[in-house]
Amino acid sequence: MAYHDDLLAQALQLIRVTPPSQLTLRRAVSAAYYAVFHYLIAEATSNWNNIPLRTALGRAYDHGTMKTASNRILNPKDFPYTGEDPVVVINLRFVAQTFSQLQENRHFADYNLTKDLDPVEALTQVKSAEKIFNTLPTIRGEQISQACLVSLLVKRV
Repeated sequence: MAYHDDLLAQALQLIRVTPPSQLTLRRAVSAAYYAVFHYLIAEATSNWNNIPLRTALGRAYDHGTMKTASNRILNPKDFPYTGEDPVVVINLRFVAQTFSQLQENRHFADYNLTKDLDPVEALTQVKSAEKIFNTLPTIRGEQISQACLVSLLVKRV
């Protein structure tokens, strides 16, 4: 199994621990984010023909740049997707929006101890990460999806 698959499996396992503790809920939310983070990088770097260097290329990805790119993908002015299949666009925007939200949720889970995580909300977050794993394969071959994967690495496409 790939690293991102292991992280998602860990998140799903942690979210089902009974009774849930704040530790397991927080680790589940964090693992879910990192699963998606590494999954998007793996998808993007899979286009690199030099397989031994894919991991090194993956190290160039940055959380902030990826979030900025994801938020840009949601903006119809930056990415109007004129003439594109509306279902692909909806799925692509779902991936972008969910990645951005998962990053915010991960920051809260890892750094904000002033408020407990709600178990139902944590489960929703983990399930949204799982949904990305089910959605991205249906659109990965589309040119707009590939452009968006590139945009996760570069400042502007």
